[in-house]
Amino acid sequence: MAELREGASVPADGAGTFALVATVKDEGPYLWEWVAYHRMIGFHDIIIFQNDSTDGTHEILAELARHNLVTYKYNRAPRGCHQVRAYTRATRQPGYLAADWVMALDLDEFLVIHAGDGTLPALLKAMPAFDCAYINWRKFGNSGFVTPQGGLLTETFTRCETGADMAKRVEAFKALFRRAAYARPGVHVPRALETGPDDLRIVNGSGLSPDAFITRNFQCSDPGLQRFAQVNHYIVRDASSFILKSAKGSAHQANRKIDHRYWRGRNRNGSEDLRLAALAPRLKAAMQQMDQLTGGKLAALTQQARAHHLQEIETVMAEDWARQLYQRCVTDPSAQLPEQAGATPTGTIIYIRDKRPAGAPPVPQAGNELPTEGGRSKARAASAGSGRNSLA
Repeated sequence: MAELREGASVPADGAGTFALVATVKDEGPYLWEWVAYHRMIGFHDIIIFQNDSTDGTHEILAELARHNLVTYKYNRAPRGCHQVRAYTRATRQPGYLAADWVMALDLDEFLVIHAGDGTLPALLKAMPAFDCAYINWRKFGNSGFVTPQGGLLTETFTRCETGADMAKRVEAFKALFRRAAYARPGVHVPRALETGPDDLRIVNGSGLSPDAFITRNFQCSDPGLQRFAQVNHYIVRDASSFILKSAKGSAHQANRKIDHRYWRGRNRNGSEDLRLAALAPRLKAAMQQMDQLTGGKLAALTQQARAHHLQEIETVMAEDWARQLYQRCVTDPSAQLPEQAGATPTGTIIYIRDKRPAGAPPVPQAGNELPTEGGRSKARAASAGSGRNSLA
């Protein structure tokens, strides 16, 4: 078995080892947080493929790989084929072959575990035995922000869809699966082995069997309301970053339009989920450890990537179509936060509060917290100058 990545925890209960696979393009501002978080919850090997980035993504990944924090590979493929090509190539990596469990996530997706101490071994302990778990998205909106805030993504964006109707409504899922039971990861569903078993054990994020929930292709319902796990999907981020996303287009679906309709259908702010925001001190400490390992290069490279994105936003916003789309997005009802500031939002469900035991394994604390470079607005209601509902 391959050596575990430095800093990753070794399961003490025989849960096995976990590999995470991703393919990225121009995700420089977000890599540091995403890698640190998923290492923190128990992924031993994080295998990341990259193609055609211009924002410093390559340099950040190379630095992470230099210190054995990720496995990094360049991913050449025709437009629209990078994701599947990366998942196929991942199966040849030592970290993948050494893993008992595998998951594929995008950089705007964070696996959130509600069981035990919030780690992958705790999830396996809480769930019934399975070969593949369909873990639903929970879509997060712009939370009223219209410009990049520079802090943690998971601390900034806390407004999301209510999820109260998930018992009957189907939502996209991502799969955590037993590596030996499947040929490779898929975008949502892992690819079956050609001569694999017919009796694979499937559950959803509440540990329910398929006869207890609806499945449609890569979507399923969850009558248990994501009892054990969910995937936070920060699909729109702030309004200005969304305009840049629209200009670049989908990296994996060449014909997908990222427009006002896309924003309106995915920008969900009706509820509030503070689970990951509550982990910010631990996550910042883990990130600080990683930065110290790189001699400060990780923070410097991330700051350069953020500056690059801000420059790109300024360039795009000089175009008429971008300003018009921006105005449509920020004035759309989906971008308006609930009136009851400070009150529990309508539709909030019980698991938004962190109910993990107080004795959860601590992350060693660094001497100083990470700078937020402008930080996030402390006011949850819209206010001038906070980056909410104002481009200034």
